[in-house]
Amino acid sequence: MVAVNRKIVVFTDVEDKQVLEVIREVAGDAETIQLEKSFAYEFMWRGKHTPYRVGTPMCFITEKTVEDADVVFAVYSKRVPVLSLTTGGETTNLLQTISSLGIECKQNTSETWADAVRAFLPNNDSESAVIVFGGGDGAGKATQTEYMRKRLDKEGKAHASLDFPSDKHRYGKLIRKVLSGERGALHGLDPKLFSLLFSLNRFDTLPELRYWLTHGKKILLDRYYTSNFGHQASKLEESERSDFIRHLEQLELEWLKLPPPDVALYLDLPPAAALVAMQRDEKRESLDIHETAGLSYKENVRQTYVWCCQNQRNWVQIECCNDEGERYSREKVHEMIYNAVAKHI
Repeated sequence: MVAVNRKIVVFTDVEDKQVLEVIREVAGDAETIQLEKSFAYEFMWRGKHTPYRVGTPMCFITEKTVEDADVVFAVYSKRVPVLSLTTGGETTNLLQTISSLGIECKQNTSETWADAVRAFLPNNDSESAVIVFGGGDGAGKATQTEYMRKRLDKEGKAHASLDFPSDKHRYGKLIRKVLSGERGALHGLDPKLFSLLFSLNRFDTLPELRYWLTHGKKILLDRYYTSNFGHQASKLEESERSDFIRHLEQLELEWLKLPPPDVALYLDLPPAAALVAMQRDEKRESLDIHETAGLSYKENVRQTYVWCCQNQRNWVQIECCNDEGERYSREKVHEMIYNAVAKHI
């Protein structure tokens, strides 16, 4: 299970004394800051005079609506999770309302708000876990991520998910352009520079990941930094791969403070079988430079992934076909995956 720093900073802009008492009660030993001016002012002032270390979870609870400048600044500029004690309105992974949290409105507004605060603030009811679905192109990562979502829904377990690269986050659109071949051929891209783009894209999701971790959610990731191990390290000589992987881990885990996976699943499928699957997939858009690369490159990627399963902590190899090359059903692969991650969910 992922170790989470639950010491948080809670900014509040709430006048209701009963709700403030609930915030102090639920937040425990958190630092609670009632705004005297705007959130932007308080956040910037405290960041300058009492800087918090990287990784400190923060959130903002307010009576203001989702259209208010303070809320917009918190969510979209500073990427701080916000609870707006209102109903309706657009929400995101970092912006919650009474409605989005599924809180039933009571006659006593204070009680409704208190219930929303309890649902919004971090809790210790269950342990979080990060489960990564990795593998070569066409191996079924998106399909198996969706199967796990449905399984956890059925079991009533809180979960969240992200797909990488994330188009909605920083550098996502640039990465898509690079993958389309607009910025050069596959082997002309420096592995360290190319992987850095992916790293910064993931770094922009850290507020969401941190918020979900403090709420004990099972986080399902379709690709993660572990994908760079296969796709980028495979471009290097075998003698250089270990150092490159250590470099990636230092960058993402130590410098960017991204959470490590509890389980890194590698869905193993021979490149030839994966290519057939991609060509038959009517939902798949045009293939990118990794997907259209030659079979020798893809086999190199596959062998790098296999090496990771044999040498890296928390990696699990999932065979997606039998010895004769016949692909297993989606349901069979899902059961193998579920058994591999059962102790974490």
